[in-house]
Amino acid sequence: MSKPHIILSRPQLGENIGAAARIMYNFGLQSLRLISPRDGWPNKKAATVSSGGGSLIDNAIIYSNLNDSIHDLNFVFSTTIRSRKYSKEVFNPEEGVKFAKKLIKEGNSVGILFGSERAGLNKKEISCSNAIISIPVSEKFKSINLSHAVGIISYEWFKNSKNNGAEKIDEINKFQYVKKIHVEKFVLKLKSQLQKNGYFWPDDKVDSLNLNIDNLFHGLELTKPNLKTLFGIIKALDKDK
Repeated sequence: MSKPHIILSRPQLGENIGAAARIMYNFGLQSLRLISPRDGWPNKKAATVSSGGGSLIDNAIIYSNLNDSIHDLNFVFSTTIRSRKYSKEVFNPEEGVKFAKKLIKEGNSVGILFGSERAGLNKKEISCSNAIISIPVSEKFKSINLSHAVGIISYEWFKNSKNNGAEKIDEINKFQYVKKIHVEKFVLKLKSQLQKNGYFWPDDKVDSLNLNIDNLFHGLELTKPNLKTLFGIIKALDKDK
């Protein structure tokens, strides 16, 4: 069975990247994607700390932006403790990984997105995800190390994979969702149409309006027929009257 892709957005320290790779390797995860690592790539400190997980560092795929890093994925989880601010389904690590496993069994490619050490994921990054995994922590100290967060998710995957075959998928509910690149194409088309019709006004609300659209459509679990219908609606509205 395929496995989820771990995506680190704007990681700052090579040591944390290496530690994340090492714990992923401990628990059987193999795909590491990096978005704009602060200190560049390759990174000697990451390679040193990764120890036995050096193959993940060697094979890590580097992206310059979020959209490119998730373009081929059908479903993306963002990891954040600020889950109440977003209209997305929120899972704890165990529930989230179980759902990820179900999605993968159904033929979907899944990514789990982690933010930088300094501030975590920003609003735009979270808005482009389908759902949230929130790791419960003490109210007295909510900050959790990047590699530790990756380790918790990796362990849950390993634990859940031991039950492989124990759960049966209801074929009636088996869907493969469209990849993120196709959702983004629709969102751009929609925004272009809205721009023509003066939707993005006043100027001080433009960013929040864009964010709300991203949050809405990237959060939906869209199948190919769903997306085809949405494109058809846009096309019909775009016709000259």
